[in-house]
Amino acid sequence: MKTSIIVCLYNTENKKFEKCMNSICTSTLTDYEVLVIDDGSTEDYSEIIEKYNPVYVKTQNRGLLAARLYGIALARGEYIAFVDSDDAVTFNYHAPMVEEAEKSGCDIVINDWAFKTASTVASCYGDSIANSDFCIEGDEILRKYAMQRGKEQAYFVAWNKLFKRELLLKAKSDIEKTSAIMQKQVYAEDVINTFFAFKNAKKVKNIHTGYYLYHLHEGQSVSVSGAEALKTQIDEMTRTFKVISASVGENRYAKEISENLSEWKSLMCRIHFSYAKSLNEDWLCEYVGIMYNEKNPASARAKDSYGYIASGLLGDNLEGIDTVLRWIYKKGQDVSIKYDKKDKYVADSITYIEKVKGIKISFSENAQLVIPKRTVSFKNKLLHNRFVNTVGMALFPKGSRLRNFFKSKL
Repeated sequence: MKTSIIVCLYNTENKKFEKCMNSICTSTLTDYEVLVIDDGSTEDYSEIIEKYNPVYVKTQNRGLLAARLYGIALARGEYIAFVDSDDAVTFNYHAPMVEEAEKSGCDIVINDWAFKTASTVASCYGDSIANSDFCIEGDEILRKYAMQRGKEQAYFVAWNKLFKRELLLKAKSDIEKTSAIMQKQVYAEDVINTFFAFKNAKKVKNIHTGYYLYHLHEGQSVSVSGAEALKTQIDEMTRTFKVISASVGENRYAKEISENLSEWKSLMCRIHFSYAKSLNEDWLCEYVGIMYNEKNPASARAKDSYGYIASGLLGDNLEGIDTVLRWIYKKGQDVSIKYDKKDKYVADSITYIEKVKGIKISFSENAQLVIPKRTVSFKNKLLHNRFVNTVGMALFPKGSRLRNFFKSKL
């Protein structure tokens, strides 16, 4: 078994879960298994499980961290990747990551990602991983991980990466030596997992072959629905920093890494303090200061969120493009097609299909098979336009719903 894809599931809508499974099982990935770790859901997923036939294990509800660690223990693949049950991957995502790991001997391979909403897909403005190429080794790996100071989630999330199984087993062992695993944890579990993986990795590289589609919606674990939910996030985040700050170990950049982790902690303090203020909970504002050990916690600043700003629209019809690419891949025969040659994602996918299938795909203006061009509706162009949103923020008072709406589109 070459690759294990771990999908942790907890009361995700059936429709979203099926889209997730379909994106994995209709991709270019071969010699793989999908492990679905159901963390005590009350939803019935029997039809989807029967349709895609993954390894399905239902456990008591212990939180996402415990579910992922359980999946790591069960995985049989040489490499492991994670996909959240309400997210999806594009047509040619994991297979090139496996190929790169085998070719270069990397412990971790990172690929691109994008925000997905009900109406559009957008890349992240501050994601340096998507905008650069790197291959790092040794002590430099943990240094680079900490340098982003929490402002670029492409570094510390688990879902845009392929890991060597042995690396995650070592990370699992390191985590279980801490007290973090003794408590149910959903928020910041990615940070614990990826910190120990980066700490123990010997070589890390990034590639650009597709997108992990990170679904933005109110039900996800990073959303704050009330004071108690925010208190839980604060508890889990501060516990996470306590664990990783004490686990830097021997590294020639140890002092710099610790300083950057401290800056990251301060960033999260500002974010959680701002959330507490927005909920008008004075006790919670005070609690933030106590838990983060900040006498006078401050509100978040505009530059704190640059790594999460969605700006580059990837098209409203990306799924339609992938549908045609999947058909060509499944058919596996010479074909003449028409497509937008400026679209690097499509061009690279066609090159990959030719190589894997050993077929010839030619371009023809009169071809019967057409890969649709990426389209963006006028509404989305307007809503995601930086000038329009900057003006909108200036016109409406601070804290108003309209100002926050325009701010969210920047």
